[in-house]
Amino acid sequence: MNNEVVTKTSQQFMKFAIVGVGNTAIDIGLLNLLIYWSWPILLANTVAFIFAATNSFFLNKYWTFGDKEGKWHIQLPFYITIAVVGLGISNLFVYVGSIIWHWDINVVKIISIGAIFLWNFLAPKFLIFKK
Repeated sequence: MNNEVVTKTSQQFMKFAIVGVGNTAIDIGLLNLLIYWSWPILLANTVAFIFAATNSFFLNKYWTFGDKEGKWHIQLPFYITIAVVGLGISNLFVYVGSIIWHWDINVVKIISIGAIFLWNFLAPKFLIFKK
């Protein structure tokens, strides 16, 4: 692997992390708002995750990976597939951590985000935005 590839990947990873911080704020903020409005925890988590994942797709496509081609309608179904895996992991953590073990939902959510962070970077990079 040459230095140019390493540098480009490092820059992409940093941008991905910045986008991730914003998406985490959307995810946790909306999750807490929906729970405050008495939504069931798993439904609230799913809706919050979908909003954050949609934001993530467009920011990562155009900014993180610099993919300016107009193929989003082709790429989005692949991204959704990757996001569904992340959602499954997230809901599993929320179910076990919050519903079974009665941990604070924000602690559980942060742990779940950490668990799927690498998956959410590597899968789109190598499977969707292959530049």
